[in-house]
Order: sequence, then structure tokens, then C-alpha cells
Amino acid sequence: MPEEVNVFAMKANEIDIQHEFERLQEALDAFEALRTGAPEALVRRAADVSGWSVAQHLYHIALATDLAFRHVKSLVAQKGRLIQEEGEIGERAGAVLRSDTTPRGEAKAPRMVTPDEEVNPEYLEMELRGNGDALESLRSIADDIANAPGWIPHQILGPLAAPHWLRFAALHARHHWSIMRDIEEAAGQQP
Repeated sequence: MPEEVNVFAMKANEIDIQHEFERLQEALDAFEALRTGAPEALVRRAADVSGWSVAQHLYHIALATDLAFRHVKSLVAQKGRLIQEEGEIGERAGAVLRSDTTPRGEAKAPRMVTPDEEVNPEYLEMELRGNGDALESLRSIADDIANAPGWIPHQILGPLAAPHWLRFAALHARHHWSIMRDIEEAAGQQP
């Protein structure tokens, strides 16, 4: 009997590291523009789109991106208590990574990356600046990312290798960018 093949599995070597860097940079630039734009834009909400304000989305994505980048660096350095030697991309993770979308409303942010009701502007600036600095640092070890052994589990998607974590950071950032654009659009339609 032939071995079952997970058609959704996305092998780490299928991920274009440079492309993910570009997508992350594009998202981080957009987030910085939002942060430094009109202050009223940051407090906008649209209950039919999200329970969070634009600032809360920005802070969440800054924290989550930092965490993903730390996992990438940990796998490259082979240091950290979360590293597993063995792993495999599950069907759900493969589907998400291949489709480049994250379904809305299916996951709850872990407490460590959940923003408070009020976002401190200085902390937001610091976290977003830290994301930019970390991205530059990761660019210098692109080959090491592609070849890093090991896996670190994601709370929902299961074990991810370093390139998977980088791709996830990019698609997660774009997911929240899309939500923030929808909040802006909905807010523009309100009287």
C-alpha cells in the first residue's frame, strides 16, 4: 500500500526567505506609517470587523512578530528550551502556509501577545522599532535560516522550522494589516 502523502505540507526549502523578508518589510513600513499618522486612526474601532482598535492590532502584531523572530534566531543558534529535534508540518499548518492566508476569528491570541485595552504609544514605538532591527539582523543570517535544524511548536499550527516561522510572521502581519484596513474602511463609512 502506498505511503500517504500530506499534499499540504510545505517543506522549509520551498520557502523563499528573501521574498518573506520583503513582505515583512512592506508590512512593517505600513505599520510605522499607521503609527506615525493621524492619532485618531490608532483608536478607531469597527465592532463588525474586530474587537480591537488599530493600535491594539499594531501592538499585537509587534509582539507576535518579535516572538516569531526570536524563534527563528533560537533555531539558527540551536539554543532554547522549546526546540524539538523532530517535527513535521501538520495538515492545518501546511494549508495556512501554502494558502498565505489566516482565517479570521478561528484563533485567540495567546495572553503573552494580547494587547491591553489602552496601548502605550512609547511601547508601541519601541516594539515596532525592535521588529525592524530584528528583521535587519535576520537578513544577515538568511542562509542559516534556510538550513537551521529543529522545530519550535506554534500554539495552533504545531511544529514549525525556522523558514516556516519566518513565513508565518509575514502572513500573520499581512493578516492583521488586512484587518486594520477593513477597520479604516468601516470607520470611513460611519456617520
